[in-house]
Amino acid sequence: MPNIQTRRYRPVALPREVDGFTFEARAFSDRGEEIILARYGESAFLIQVLKRDRKKTPDYLIKVEKLTSLSPVSLMQDALRVFAKLHDLELTFSNIDSKKSAVVREEDFSILKNIDYFATELSYEKPILIEVGFGSGRHLLYQAKQHPDKLVIGIEIHRPSIEQVIKQCKLQQIDNILIADFDARIFLQLLDSDSVEKIFVHFPVPWDKKPHRRVISQPFVEESLRVLHPGGKLELRTDSENYFAYAFETFNALNRYDLQIRKNHALPISSKYEDRWKRMEKNIYDLTLTCESTSAQRALIYPLVFDEEIPFSEIKRRFANTIIKKNDFFVHFETLYEIDENSGLIKLSFGAYEKPEHKYLLFKEKKIQYFPKQTLSIYQNIKAHTMIKEFFHV
Repeated sequence: MPNIQTRRYRPVALPREVDGFTFEARAFSDRGEEIILARYGESAFLIQVLKRDRKKTPDYLIKVEKLTSLSPVSLMQDALRVFAKLHDLELTFSNIDSKKSAVVREEDFSILKNIDYFATELSYEKPILIEVGFGSGRHLLYQAKQHPDKLVIGIEIHRPSIEQVIKQCKLQQIDNILIADFDARIFLQLLDSDSVEKIFVHFPVPWDKKPHRRVISQPFVEESLRVLHPGGKLELRTDSENYFAYAFETFNALNRYDLQIRKNHALPISSKYEDRWKRMEKNIYDLTLTCESTSAQRALIYPLVFDEEIPFSEIKRRFANTIIKKNDFFVHFETLYEIDENSGLIKLSFGAYEKPEHKYLLFKEKKIQYFPKQTLSIYQNIKAHTMIKEFFHV
């Protein structure tokens, strides 16, 4: 992640607007941690200022808060560069001046869509292919070029991989790819039933020590079968015998299924990971699950909002680091940041245990909203949202 370091940091009065960036306000936790609310166009984000005590002289690490990171990476670099200029910082370290990272322009990111787009604006006119965790993008780009009449959706959270694919789409003039940079287990809940032709899950992280983090799970398989049309396929490809056995057991738990198993089957295109496994003479396993029936349509997806007003001063009085656990969801109120007597933020995580949301709540003028982006009404989020409102007695 882009970051800068300085031995001297003297805050300036906010709000300030510099080179298209607006630095709106500072907020502090009770431990003295500082975050700055900032905006660039329609994108809201936070900058962290972390004071680090050294033996001789304390210094400061400054970066964009990970939960609010921006795309492309060069935009975060620009934000830190402008922040350093505004505060007249004498930098002792910086990784924001690399020309190498500015390979993709902001306007090229039109194919990277937010969660709202897939929930409310996605067109189903073309057949849809989905790849979960596309990595280097070889297979994703291959599918798009082989099927120009289809929409290919790539799901990936690794920023360098996303930027590499966006760059290749531009260089190769590929115009039928869309990218989503959030949890695949959540993503499928946004799609219409019977709307997808194929879902590829190639060489997912095995997570042998943390199996709850695996993409393949009973809820994921059930959601895949809902969005796949009859004859549509969920294809898992892995080099891990443990993952293969786990996935087979998960698929086998279905009441009815059509499952094909292949070993060391060659595909027309292979990823860099597969090339590595082959050089190591590892076995490659394929499990392909075929959908055999239609599904009921999903519930309407809508933004979760706080309709009532509540003073931030009241929030401060009630706040404590608290975890509320229920059978299938949780809410964790982590840290409160105060801007002034009437506004601030709370960092929190909530939702399903296996796929939680990590966000902030922004309190301003007696109103509450999720920050930096809104939260949608997917399954356990609705329950968690209700619990959040009850916690604040809204």
